[in-house]
Amino acid sequence: MNKKTNRSFRFVVSAILGLSMLSSLIYSVPAPSLAAGPLPADMNLVKNGGFEQDKADWEDWGSATVVTTDVQSGAKALKLGPTEGGMGQKIDGIGENTIVTLSGAGKAGTPGEKAWIGADCLDASDKKLAGGKFVLGFESAAYEQKALSFRTVPGTRKVQVYVYKNPDNGKFAYVDDVALKIGGSLPDDDPPIKSVGPLPPPHPPGVFFDDFKNGIDPEKWLIAKQQWGGQDVNGGVLPANVAVTRDGIVELTGNGDLYSGPVRGINRDGSVRADGKRTGASIVTKYAYASGSYEVRAKILPKLGAVSALWTFFNNGEVNHEIDFEAPGDKSLRKIMTTTWVVEARNTSQVTDFPEQIDGNWHVYRFDWHTDPKRVDFYVDNKLIYTSYTNVPRAASKFWLGVWFPKEWAGTPNFTTDKMYIDWVKITPFLEKGDVRAGNGETGEIGPGTGWAGLNEYPAPR
Repeated sequence: MNKKTNRSFRFVVSAILGLSMLSSLIYSVPAPSLAAGPLPADMNLVKNGGFEQDKADWEDWGSATVVTTDVQSGAKALKLGPTEGGMGQKIDGIGENTIVTLSGAGKAGTPGEKAWIGADCLDASDKKLAGGKFVLGFESAAYEQKALSFRTVPGTRKVQVYVYKNPDNGKFAYVDDVALKIGGSLPDDDPPIKSVGPLPPPHPPGVFFDDFKNGIDPEKWLIAKQQWGGQDVNGGVLPANVAVTRDGIVELTGNGDLYSGPVRGINRDGSVRADGKRTGASIVTKYAYASGSYEVRAKILPKLGAVSALWTFFNNGEVNHEIDFEAPGDKSLRKIMTTTWVVEARNTSQVTDFPEQIDGNWHVYRFDWHTDPKRVDFYVDNKLIYTSYTNVPRAASKFWLGVWFPKEWAGTPNFTTDKMYIDWVKITPFLEKGDVRAGNGETGEIGPGTGWAGLNEYPAPR
């Protein structure tokens, strides 16, 4: 969001979890043959990581070319593009709870492109393991060398290392010197939370519940007027796309690429755009909540390209505490994506089949957020679909509900206009001892220039 910094970066990372191309190719890679016994700590387990032997030891997924120009070191590098593609290889003999370090160099050939070097933890049958995805992203014009140490997740028996480029602008990106080694220093998976600006006021005691029978109450809700996800990616979320009926149904409108109506989008700085394409809507709790059970009875917007989302969000410029429910997942309206974050650079995410969400009926989306001990349980219609034990937030956060348009990972919005519907929202605080209340720079004010709608922009029930 406006406060959801670098959404274009973060959601491309999440999108890599299930791109159909990778789904069909990522597990067909032959594993390097390594001697039995512990793997050596100083050895690069990636064979031909500098592409000096062209594509030897890599499985080619397409749109990957070995070049002798634009190299980081040695005589060769890998050029990715212009369409999505990459290469990968599996490494046997890496078990669970092993600290490893992924490293490599990459750059964008043109502005807006991104290169990725990633690692997936796999079980013995080559199935991706939840919470076992780790990535390095590159989008600068010059080569950058990056490294990330991580601990393999329970059930790991091998690690898939890959290089990849999203469709993006149909140009090129480059990678070189890919390595995976045993050992390393783990980043703090729960860094300290520094308070920036005033502390948020405490939320009212007891259970929060709103069925919107009295409209959208400014004492309970803010209406977002912000843009995030990258310049020229979308026209933001707008008060003009928020409505509520007299019987208490909130309508959050998304306008796709075919929209030609009177609504006009906004840029990151609040300036008005020439059209209303790729504009969405979001309402946000006025107060911040921490551990608790969050429930929403809703219908998603049933079109690709627009994301129907429910999320908590706290970002102070150093940490990014967030819990997401998002549809579509893996560019499919029959799937839903659940994600937890504590910093921008990594997340724990899962894509789950849920074809019923486009059946036209109401569904209850719920997550139970625990901070002591830390975990998030995700439910749909009271059925547990996933539990995240890593990258679990602790900072009290506002709760967002909305429709927005990412760059690529949700598909292309080839439609005019459609809606997400909200029937009711319920938050039951747990008040666990791991909760943290901190400021993130927001003043709590509403109106022009604040990122929130003024009172005159709240919709009257109709």
